[in-house]
Order: sequence, then C-alpha cells, then structure tokens
Amino acid sequence: MSEAHAYEPGEVILRRARPDDITAVANLGIEAMRADPYPRMKISVDRVRAVARDVISGSGNFCCVAEVDGQVVAAVSALIHDCLFYEGKQASVVQFYTRMPGVGAPLIRAFLKWARGRSAIKSIVFTLEVRADPRIGKLLARMGLREELPVFMEIR
Repeated sequence: MSEAHAYEPGEVILRRARPDDITAVANLGIEAMRADPYPRMKISVDRVRAVARDVISGSGNFCCVAEVDGQVVAAVSALIHDCLFYEGKQASVVQFYTRMPGVGAPLIRAFLKWARGRSAIKSIVFTLEVRADPRIGKLLARMGLREELPVFMEIR
C-alpha cells in the first residue's frame, strides 16, 4: 500500500482505511446499494455506517480505500468471522465499490494479499450483485477465486 512520499495531484493512493474514513466508506456502500437495489428493501443508513465502523475499527477485519486528492473514491471491505461448519475463519467481502475506473483490481489484490497472508483465514467469499460488471467475476477468477455456488433469495 502507500508509502510516505509526496503525491502528485490526481495520483491514486491505496491505503488501509482509518477511522476518519468511516463516513466516506459508508457513503460508498450506500451509493453501491442504490445503484443495484434489492426491490422493496429500504437501505438502513445506520446499519451501513455500523458495518463501515466494524470493518475499519473492528479487530481483525479489513478495509482498504483508494484516495485521490484527499477524497475516498473506492473501497473493499471484509468482515472476518468463524466459518459456519468448518474450522477456521472466513473473510467475507461486504463491500466493493469504485467511482473511478482502474482502481478496483489493485484494491482486490491488496485484500487478497492481506487475507491469504493470515493462516487462520480458510475461506474467502466475494459475492457479486446480479448486475455487477461481469469483468469483476473474470478478474476474481484470474486472481484465483472460483465461482462455487449459486445463491437463491427471496426479497420480501
């Protein structure tokens, strides 16, 4: 991620999120959900902010942002929790969204490097929304993730 040096205007900085990024990360999450909403579901802004707080400030969780000229333009966030039926931990991506082309792949690489570097994490789950750009799935496959299972849902 970023090292200490002078940045040029417009330069993209990838870095771990800090507590002062909670609002920006939450706003990205809300923007992502509004872009691809579940029908008849109301976004809970309070819950989105709580998850942003957890991934940034919670012990063991992950959030990396892309920043340009002091503005957070993209984020990838994951909650780390016990696997349901297996030994070990699971890293579940709960947010991936970018307002700027070209920064998604480096963010995903940073997350995968981080997750794969933790021996307790035995499973990485990166779920895409139905209308997500199909290039994201192809990118994830090139990075070593496999499409494992379909998910069926009922929205009420």
